[in-house]
Amino acid sequence: MKWLSAVLGVLGLLALVAAIIYFAVPAHSLPSFMGTLHIRTQAHRKRRGEAAIAAAVVLWVVAGIIYAVDRRSSNPTAGAAAADTSSSTPAAS
Repeated sequence: MKWLSAVLGVLGLLALVAAIIYFAVPAHSLPSFMGTLHIRTQAHRKRRGEAAIAAAVVLWVVAGIIYAVDRRSSNPTAGAAAADTSSSTPAAS
């Protein structure tokens, strides 16, 4: 699953790059693969940039969760050792 979190992290980075391009490049100079904007207002560029930032954040959060779950499941002895120490205390009689 580490490969999945790496792929999501890279996709998040690409989304952030797209957001920077939407905010920094004038509308008439946007690359053709980013879609055309035929409107004179800046509203769609701003919304597309904000959507790209939101996508980057979501992708990075999901990648972090997947990485944490994978890391926790690959080391099951750490959780078992903590459980053993708490259950091995003698009961007071």
